[in-house]
Amino acid sequence: MVDLHAHCEYSIDAEGEIPAYVAAAARAGLTHLCFTTHCDLDPTRLEHDGRVKLGGKVVDVYSGWLESYFNEVAGAAAEARGSVKVLCGLEVGYVAGLEKVIEETVRRFDFDYVLCGLHVLRGTDIVSPRECSGYFQTRTARQVCEDYFACLEAAVATGLFDAIAHLDIYKRCGLEFYGDPLRTAHIGLAEPVLTEIARRDLCLEINSAGYRKGLGEAYPSPAILAAARQAGVRQVVLGSDCHRPEDVGQDLDRCETLAREAGFEAMAVFERRRREVLPLGRG
Repeated sequence: MVDLHAHCEYSIDAEGEIPAYVAAAARAGLTHLCFTTHCDLDPTRLEHDGRVKLGGKVVDVYSGWLESYFNEVAGAAAEARGSVKVLCGLEVGYVAGLEKVIEETVRRFDFDYVLCGLHVLRGTDIVSPRECSGYFQTRTARQVCEDYFACLEAAVATGLFDAIAHLDIYKRCGLEFYGDPLRTAHIGLAEPVLTEIARRDLCLEINSAGYRKGLGEAYPSPAILAAARQAGVRQVVLGSDCHRPEDVGQDLDRCETLAREAGFEAMAVFERRRREVLPLGRG
């Protein structure tokens, strides 16, 4: 089993040092663990989400923390050799107009994996309970999906990412406002974007955090996952989106089952941005 979505203490909303996550991965029997610290580069939102932790202090994302992060993960990888393959990546929050900044950032170091996380729509973090109500209260479920998939289409077109994280993340807070209609509001909007993801041969993440958040399902939903396979997406990536060591690898067996049920036969891991394709387990 692999976990390609882990947030250590560098992420502002995570806790626990890198070695604790590696130890947890070893205990869980993982073969690969990729750290994907949040990297939100919108200069207009530095006080909201454009921050990381460095040496226990909160600093903004432009403060030069990347070298420390990269080197610390590399040191953990050397220590873990023979048990867990430790990889260094980023979860980059996509915002239209920041493509050049994103490109310069992800090319500064030899990252293994770059994951596209879409959290902000029209200047609002839609997965933040503190921020999202104003956005959701002024839109229908369909309008939310129109915003989301238009932004995702732009992110896919950049060619900057290896995989798309937690597609349909809008349901994390949005279900409270719209209920079940939000689960089908993507129909007719998601399919063209999934086709483009397939055309560009990007991977689609199956993210288990939805189970921990009480949603009863992963991101994306089984319906969207099946549509992705029908659109020609070839491989999935598996990620727990853990923010604590005890959540490393959690529910990824369920995600693997979802992948097989949707018709996928393979998953991917990345090293130095190069993809290795692995068969999905048959358990």
